[in-house]
Amino acid sequence: MKLHILTAFACTTLLSATIHAAEPIPYPSTKCIVSDEKLGEMGPPIMVDYKGQQVGFCCKSCIGDFDKEPAKYLAKLKAPAKP
Repeated sequence: MKLHILTAFACTTLLSATIHAAEPIPYPSTKCIVSDEKLGEMGPPIMVDYKGQQVGFCCKSCIGDFDKEPAKYLAKLKAPAKP
């Protein structure tokens, strides 16, 4: 009986840890990753979780462009900020 209780507890704990995945890395910019427009100027910004990284867009159209070449746009996050 104790073995069944311990097994059930272990499975519940493992399932809970799987469901509560890590939060995405916050988007570090105030500009759209595709167009470089200031977020919020074309309506509410759209924030998307892409493989654990939050990404900000000014509009739905930019999401489509991002989906075609995500590596190109994600490289902007690693580039040094321009003055």
